[in-house]
Amino acid sequence: MKKILLFLVLIGFSANLIGQENARYQVVVTPNGINFNNSEKYIVIENDISKNDQIKLIEKNLNSKHLSKHLKFDVTDDAITLTDYKPGYTKSDKTAGSSYLLDLTYKISIDVKDNMFRINVPLINISANQKYESDAVTFNKGVQFPVTMEIKGKRDVWNSKEKKMFLYDEKDKLIEKSTKEKLEKDLSDLIKIIADQSGSANW
Repeated sequence: MKKILLFLVLIGFSANLIGQENARYQVVVTPNGINFNNSEKYIVIENDISKNDQIKLIEKNLNSKHLSKHLKFDVTDDAITLTDYKPGYTKSDKTAGSSYLLDLTYKISIDVKDNMFRINVPLINISANQKYESDAVTFNKGVQFPVTMEIKGKRDVWNSKEKKMFLYDEKDKLIEKSTKEKLEKDLSDLIKIIADQSGSANW
């Protein structure tokens, strides 16, 4: 009986540690912008890996686990900047009687030193400019002005040149719940891949 209880305690302890580690990489979208779960704009990962091997390992993990054909790397001596484009990423909740399909572009910069690296909070752009090619063009057929979705602003700001939507209104009320939750999950999953140091840097 004591062995069973000890086993259950160890399982619970391990699950708690895993939960705390996952929470560390959680991206949170608030009316004030995008942060990590610790309310900071970055997280630092410490290890015992050289700078060059860390860069190789991060690239390897992203190429093998992220599986985006639009993912691009810009690698310098001590940093990685990755950009990605997800066409037809989200459909807006119906506002002003219409809904729109929007594309996501994001950028994440990673500063790398020997034995540590820093992941900075993602910068995002959610938009669909119907004058150019994108998956949103067909869905938003006939709309000939830029459509954007930003973090916070006044509802239904639009004119003949542009349509602006927001995740939160000017009173911090959540408007686009599905997009907020999708962003938080997808960006958090990506941060976990970047932070993973369990593999080998060898290709």
